[in-house]
Amino acid sequence: MLSLFRSVPLALTAAALALPLQASEVIAAPSPDARATAEVFFSPGANTDRAIAAAIADARTRVWIAGYFFTSSVVAKALDEAHARKVDVRVVLDRSQVTQRYSSATFFHNRGVPLWINARYPVMHHKFLVIDAGTIGFGSMNFTRAGAQQNAENFNLFRRWPQLAQTYGREFQRLERESERYRPGMTFDADSAAGEKAE
Repeated sequence: MLSLFRSVPLALTAAALALPLQASEVIAAPSPDARATAEVFFSPGANTDRAIAAAIADARTRVWIAGYFFTSSVVAKALDEAHARKVDVRVVLDRSQVTQRYSSATFFHNRGVPLWINARYPVMHHKFLVIDAGTIGFGSMNFTRAGAQQNAENFNLFRRWPQLAQTYGREFQRLERESERYRPGMTFDADSAAGEKAE
């Protein structure tokens, strides 16, 4: 086996290592005078959903949130209230949310909160939010009651880090572009194209 490894031409190996990384980005840490902070939450017991809701309550311009599974009434209510304050609230959820009997997708639709469903991937597994120009939150925790109160999870809120917010904002916009606006009764076939639910 070792001789097979040695038979790979060094130039070919170097060329492979020189290929640009398409899906990664190096983001500089904020300067000390930016006073950036990182709040780290470990569930259960950290009231992570309430911390996320409080961050949303402080939003002035935007709250963009991408989530795989979303059942947290605490976070949903905070998003609804931000939307009522004319904050630019946008939500992208995984397609699994359209099959729930009464999901957050239904709630957001009924409240007029802009919502897209992403069916581009087998699972759209993101769990992040971007607030205003410099606050970002992400971690293992889904936006669910179980994620906040029962499961062993983590979630992190980074404040005063505009470069990181820009990066996550671009990813949110990319997800939004490849998603479909939610409508009641929408379904997805095996090829992930949206279709109408049969009566």
